[in-house]
Amino acid sequence: WADVVLDTGLAGCGESCPREYVTGESLDTNLAFFSRHEGRLREQIVDLRSLRAWMTANAQDIDANPAAWCAIELAILDALAKDGNQTVERLLSLPELQGEFLYTAVLGDAQPEAFKATADQYRRFGFSDFKLKLSGDLERDRAKMAVMRGLDTESVRVRVDANNLWSDANEAI
Repeated sequence: WADVVLDTGLAGCGESCPREYVTGESLDTNLAFFSRHEGRLREQIVDLRSLRAWMTANAQDIDANPAAWCAIELAILDALAKDGNQTVERLLSLPELQGEFLYTAVLGDAQPEAFKATADQYRRFGFSDFKLKLSGDLERDRAKMAVMRGLDTESVRVRVDANNLWSDANEAI
């Protein structure tokens, strides 16, 4: 999570998820990235043009720390857009968002009681699309599917995420 506060007092926020198995980053490497660059970010970035210049000058370090940069960049863009009383899309000269958006509830590999409570809460909020994190323990994962089958809804869409749980395709199958 990153917060940016402009001299005007307007604040922007951004987030990301450093995962060692995806980007090679951890919370510690993200904090180190921020510590290395905080002073120069504060001094050098004042608008979209200076943000782009900073990104070009620091491309190699950004490429090595994509999750760290994601949170910071989103916070800067959010703050700059608010300062201009516009959306981030307009700030970046992109088409405005439109239409209906569908969200997916993510259910982690929690203990059975917590898993059921979270699934029930998502249903109360109106979710019908779910992504389940698999544990690799067949009985535990079957119990999760039983919870999903028991949800009070006419249709629930479920997909699963194994997060590199198996080392090769044959083991996964």
